[in-house]
Amino acid sequence: MFPAMKARLLAAALLVWAALSALAPGHAYAQTAPVRAPIVVELYTSQGCWHCARANRFLGTLSREDDILALTFSVDYWDYLGWADTFAEPEYAQRQRAYADALRGRRSTPQLVIAGQRQVSATDWDVARATLDQVRATARAAGAPSVSIQRLRNSSIRAVVGAGTSAGEADVWFIAFEPGPVAVNVLAGENDRRTLWHYNLVRRITRVGGWSGASAYYEQPRCTPECVVIVQAPNGGPILGAASTRRARR
Repeated sequence: MFPAMKARLLAAALLVWAALSALAPGHAYAQTAPVRAPIVVELYTSQGCWHCARANRFLGTLSREDDILALTFSVDYWDYLGWADTFAEPEYAQRQRAYADALRGRRSTPQLVIAGQRQVSATDWDVARATLDQVRATARAAGAPSVSIQRLRNSSIRAVVGAGTSAGEADVWFIAFEPGPVAVNVLAGENDRRTLWHYNLVRRITRVGGWSGASAYYEQPRCTPECVVIVQAPNGGPILGAASTRRARR
């Protein structure tokens, strides 16, 4: 073989070796960008609210988007209009009130709270979409922890929160929800004789502990049918991280 040809073959072999090395695990160029935490979108709704049926459907649409973790909280403060919401719990309205205080806003239905950072009416989908896009464009908070969740063999739920930085102790919440859609036939009030559909319907919310910046895990014996874990600054503060058993199976 001629020397020039040997040199060309050697150079080609070196290029192939370099390309394969770059793809090898552990190589600097093979590292993938960290997966962005899902954006938690909470809908505060009521079966006694005329405009809420359409907002419920909007949340159902959002729940199918890969980077959205959507939850429906039913509130009870419209029950006096003639129909007691069948899924409302006092702590859901208290959670919405904490957001209103923290964000210097007001409570209403239907209302979206996005990432614990923004309140917006769910009656105007264009405005809600624009607000969601603004939150999407915001860089993840420095020092925010990674969050993962798994269902154990004994049906308990374990959440692992990675290390990060915290200005104080954050709350760790386990939220049990029903993906649905769940239908309710309303027989009185503003939605008399209407069927309302609910998506990712919250059935229980429990504070399981605090997170102060060190890696930690948390377990809950029962969080069904599906479960979300949220790490959140206290008193209606921003959501620092979240994970869902339903998302984990996608």
